[in-house]
Amino acid sequence: MNYLLVMPRFVDMIGEWYHFPLGIPYVSSSMKQSGLRVFTLNMNSREGVTREIIAEEIRTHSIDVVLTGGLSFQYPAIREILQAAKEVDPRIVTVAGGGIITSAPAAGMEVLEFADYGIVGEGEETTPALCHALECGEDVMAVEGIVYRDDGVWMRTKARKEVADLDAIPFPDYDGFDFSKIAAMVPSLLGMNEDHAITMTTSRSCPFQCTFCFHTSGSHYRKRSLDNFFEELDLLVEKYHIKYIFVSDELFAINMQRVVEFCARIKPYNIRWWAQFRVCDVTEEMVRILKDSNCVTMGFGLESADDGILRSMNKKIRFEQTEKALALAYQYGLTIQGGFIFGDVEETIETAKRTLDWWKAHTEYGITLNFITTYPGTPLYKTALARGIIKDEVKFIRDGCPVVNLSKMSKEELDWLAGEVMRLPQRAFLPPENIHDVHVDYAHRALSFTGKCTECSEENRWENVRFFTRNVLTCKKCGKKHKLPILPEVVRYITSSVEILREECGKIAFWGINDYFATMIPDLPFVGAAGVFLIDNSKIKQGSEVDGHLIHSPEILDAEEIDTVVVPVVSLMSTIEKQIHQAFPRVKNVINILDLVKPTDEKCVG
Repeated sequence: MNYLLVMPRFVDMIGEWYHFPLGIPYVSSSMKQSGLRVFTLNMNSREGVTREIIAEEIRTHSIDVVLTGGLSFQYPAIREILQAAKEVDPRIVTVAGGGIITSAPAAGMEVLEFADYGIVGEGEETTPALCHALECGEDVMAVEGIVYRDDGVWMRTKARKEVADLDAIPFPDYDGFDFSKIAAMVPSLLGMNEDHAITMTTSRSCPFQCTFCFHTSGSHYRKRSLDNFFEELDLLVEKYHIKYIFVSDELFAINMQRVVEFCARIKPYNIRWWAQFRVCDVTEEMVRILKDSNCVTMGFGLESADDGILRSMNKKIRFEQTEKALALAYQYGLTIQGGFIFGDVEETIETAKRTLDWWKAHTEYGITLNFITTYPGTPLYKTALARGIIKDEVKFIRDGCPVVNLSKMSKEELDWLAGEVMRLPQRAFLPPENIHDVHVDYAHRALSFTGKCTECSEENRWENVRFFTRNVLTCKKCGKKHKLPILPEVVRYITSSVEILREECGKIAFWGINDYFATMIPDLPFVGAAGVFLIDNSKIKQGSEVDGHLIHSPEILDAEEIDTVVVPVVSLMSTIEKQIHQAFPRVKNVINILDLVKPTDEKCVG
């Protein structure tokens, strides 16, 4: 049998950088190692319409089985691949995996519609086992870790144990999914403003059970040997010239001796790197060693400044530990990545204000503000189902897992808090000083410039930073965060393009109101004009105001007969576009706001 393993499309424009996921490449390597005939396809590096590309690959390689997967919010792109395969030949076997299946097997399969089998949990052992059963005509019910439909009912086989020996898993199939095409690009994401960056792991899962978290790789913490990790790193440095590593472990520093060894071994590579830490594990000795080994960013799960909320979240930390860890990271010039999230079941307006007040007094740390997303599989999700707040699991996933209110706050209190969450973060950051040598690349919607750090006055050069990303610009010397400057000419182009849109299309809506776009709103004269609407699918944001302008629910598209939508949240453009077309078929035009940043003699819609 011939297998086609497909990575869904995340990008809006082929050629853009994206966060290269490791799950599908790991599965690909495991399938190839087991002797299966595997063809790979990365939709992020292939121009064209998905269904046409899938059809071409199936016919060219005589594909019998199509496999894909991803997270819950990526379901439109995953479903599109599965549907395309079935349209070519209904006899093709389709398989889906990843968080969308593992977190809610029945609902995930129902949402995807066109999947014959689902992989529950890690896929490196289950996927080859399922494929061999299909090839040999064996009973798939004997394969552990799958979900399938039997007589209209979703059935699950016995759960498969998590992979105990992570060193036994072959390295991800980077070549099969065209990593070389993005290796030299600058991520421009979360402060990663360096080329030749890659994601790696030294361990899997986490033994802690925070209420808002779901561990897609299981609940048992397991480690790779450091020999295995550095063997992979040697290959990546030789082949892709890696300069920056994002260590994506959920639990990197639980063992100080391992941290010391890791730092000693990575230091000679002269590679800058980022890892995630629990605040209770951080000591001054650790931070000093991290700094000396070229660690540039410490990521933290902060969540709240209120100890009662931290207990309710089952975080197993105290806020005094948070204060100590942040102070140490800041003292040693490490960039801090972390956020407060509002909306726990015990959250009141008083606890929320306590966190906000602390945040306002410590803006130097650059902590983000958000609401909790109730992802499938989490304890909060189960609470939302039990309370009837989420009434339809399938619809919830189709709607993109919108934020819901599980807190003790009233609608009025939530509206006020939502306004603060959108208004404060971007206004807390300053753009770099003395900006010069500016180059705007309108073709790639990016900006390059030189500027001075507002903290240490070090001159930095930032290259190819995309507009409208929630990226921060970090100083390479002291780690200080800055926001991307909003150029007057960019505002002028957007304003002119919107006026053309209004003439051509009448009413228009902006879907996705994050803090970056909210900061721009006072400079955009068309916001608030007749026929221009702000929309967000977050129920918490709906009804709140940004600079005096009301945020509506998506249903206003039908109520106002709006057929043109602009998406400011460019990182989710592909997902939101598919959502809109599926839920609101009357909408004709879904436009990336980046497409409005161009000379106004070009047409905005076709």
